[in-house]
Amino acid sequence: MTDNTVAGAAVGEGKVAAFFDACARDAFDEAVACFAEGGVWSVAEGPEPGTSYRRDEIRAYLVDLVKKREEFGDQGIALVFEPAVVAGDRQIIEFTLRDATGRVLDRGVDLFTLKDGLILVKDVFRKA
Repeated sequence: MTDNTVAGAAVGEGKVAAFFDACARDAFDEAVACFAEGGVWSVAEGPEPGTSYRRDEIRAYLVDLVKKREEFGDQGIALVFEPAVVAGDRQIIEFTLRDATGRVLDRGVDLFTLKDGLILVKDVFRKA
């Protein structure tokens, strides 16, 4: 397993890698700029099933995620990403949330769909 924590090495290729890099640096505007105008980020939690964030809502969602990341870090919990599987205009990235002992607390998959080199959809699937 590769240790690609949020602040670690680039994950994915092209705009997906740029997105992860921007997120690791808390560069919210850069992260949002990786999404197409009609881009959407659909997370596993929420009523839809899940909750979808349109491009103009993603920045606020990222700010909330950084707060959670900091809380997790204070508890010795790390988010670890595996190398991307690239298939045409899609990239699949597995992730785990691990405690300080390495025990898996949560795991999931990000499925990115790109169009014209930008992220059109970031779909999150997870198992708690």
